[in-house]
Amino acid sequence: MADLSKLLENAPGECWLALTKDEKKIVGRGEDIAEAVEEAKENGEDDPLLIWSPKAWIPAVYSNV
Repeated sequence: MADLSKLLENAPGECWLALTKDEKKIVGRGEDIAEAVEEAKENGEDDPLLIWSPKAWIPAVYSNV
C-alpha cells in the first residue's frame, strides 16, 4: 500500500476521489461514487480505487496489534 499522505494533502474535500490502481494519482472526483468513477474512466482508469475525502485530513496512527 502506498503512502497517500502527500497525494491527499491538497486533494479536494467532502467528495469521492478515484485513484489509480497503484495509488499514485487522483484520476477522478465526484459528489457521488458514480461521478468519480465516470471521471476516472474518462482519464483511462477503468477500475479505480475509491475513497471518501473528508473536509480536513488529520494525521492518524494505526496499529495492527
